[in-house]
Amino acid sequence: MKFKENWKNLENIKNPPTRANKIFTEDFNKFKNEIIEEKEVFVKKITKSLYDGDIYILKNAFSENFFNDLKTKCYNNFKDVPSSFHKMKQDCPDFHRQIDLDAGKKYSFKVCKHSFFFYHWNNDPLNIFPEIYEKWRVIKKLMGLDMFAYEKNKPLDGVIDRIQVVRYPSKFGHLEPHSDPYRYQRLFLSGYMSKKNNDYNDGGFYVLNKDNKVIDAEKFIDVGDIGIGYATIIHGVAPVNIKKNPDWNDINDGRWFLSMYSNESDEVKNRHTGYGVSDKIKINDKSLFPPE
Repeated sequence: MKFKENWKNLENIKNPPTRANKIFTEDFNKFKNEIIEEKEVFVKKITKSLYDGDIYILKNAFSENFFNDLKTKCYNNFKDVPSSFHKMKQDCPDFHRQIDLDAGKKYSFKVCKHSFFFYHWNNDPLNIFPEIYEKWRVIKKLMGLDMFAYEKNKPLDGVIDRIQVVRYPSKFGHLEPHSDPYRYQRLFLSGYMSKKNNDYNDGGFYVLNKDNKVIDAEKFIDVGDIGIGYATIIHGVAPVNIKKNPDWNDINDGRWFLSMYSNESDEVKNRHTGYGVSDKIKINDKSLFPPE
């Protein structure tokens, strides 16, 4: 596997990147074809670029209709179901959780969001896995994995795939600057379901550069795009619609996105996780955090 070999070579030379370099946009289907072809020139170029801290926004990966339908399905399926929490244990159900500011302080990195969690062993009642896996498998190959890695795993197997659909509500919704777990998934992988200055104002997805300055990625993003970057790069989501009070029951309030991640389950002792960095580095931009 050329991708796996190139990743190993790079990782043996230096530590993973923690700061972003440049942001590039590419057409998803063109990018997909280059990954599938796996030509040596492309493999070396893209792995080096990502390991140097470059971020890629892959255009038109999903249709806007699919994402609108996904929002509606999540909202309707759980609107009469109480918010709950379940660790990634064997036979964990699909569920949703409204994570307010207080609850969000208990996570690996501070967060405020409304999340909908889905696992393949629950038979995909909303019929979302086929479309999502079609894109996810391509990026798994880029990461040096088998395209179908972890798809059949359950928590007792150690590493599992989890789909998370997230809505960051107005004013308080955010994800503090953090570094993601990278041991089993080298790249963060996000699908963008909302667009700035259309569905919301202010904030959104950002990365930090080598000077700890914020690079706003939102200006590159349209609904249906996918974003990838090395998992250890410090990134986050700044509060959106900061002048508007949140409405947890309004499907159109805030910013939606799709997370595709292969996590070590809670059946694993001392499992590999990410970590927040807002207490470790000096960030002078108050717009990255919710109002006090």
